[in-house]
Amino acid sequence: MTDALSQSLASTLRDARAARDLSVNALAERSGVSRAMITKIERGEAQPTAALLGRLSAALGMTLSELVARAEGGTRRLV
Repeated sequence: MTDALSQSLASTLRDARAARDLSVNALAERSGVSRAMITKIERGEAQPTAALLGRLSAALGMTLSELVARAEGGTRRLV
């Protein structure tokens, strides 16, 4: 993953969480991912695995494809 994509994923995840009015704690409970890891991802300090991103995106009501597409700046849904 490039640094630009990592930063974009971080902000996309943070924005999606905020848009759903979820705290880091609430997302952690829904996804089973630790608060510390979510915080690191949102700050761009950790590069999450696809499996971890899948758990987070599912907890946000999105597919992994939607999350990545948003991070890449696309508005189209990946098929």
